[in-house]
Amino acid sequence: MSFSYNLGANAIVDYPRLLISDTQVVNHIFEDEEITAMYQIVNANFQSGMFYSGPGGTNPPSSPVSYLRVAAYLLMAVAANKSRLASIKQLLDVKLDSSDAAIQMRDTASQYLEMDDNAGAFMIIEQCNDTFSFSDRFWKTVQRSSSV
Repeated sequence: MSFSYNLGANAIVDYPRLLISDTQVVNHIFEDEEITAMYQIVNANFQSGMFYSGPGGTNPPSSPVSYLRVAAYLLMAVAANKSRLASIKQLLDVKLDSSDAAIQMRDTASQYLEMDDNAGAFMIIEQCNDTFSFSDRFWKTVQRSSSV
């Protein structure tokens, strides 16, 4: 496992690290691989039935995942793990004991989730009720993606 923080050069790892104040090489909380795995967990919520195998065997591109949502999930993961939580003495500028740390982390995580939910972005999800509507949606998607 590895640790890296490059002041935003690797945004996928650096931005969530910055949001959860995990930027120190010594006593860092998460490894890079754990942060990228959290992206997969967050992204799995949006991919359920949208995978399809077209004539070329390709899948649609994955949805972009919010840095705020990943940081919130990371904070909730630490708050749920008592052994990791005992090793954290400070969150941002606040000194914490292990009993109060979980409450503070969950509060920060809920604020991040609320910020992400109210950011103004929205999704359009097309529903397919039968084979014919799926076929129609599939070919319309092909037409939209091929007409540049």
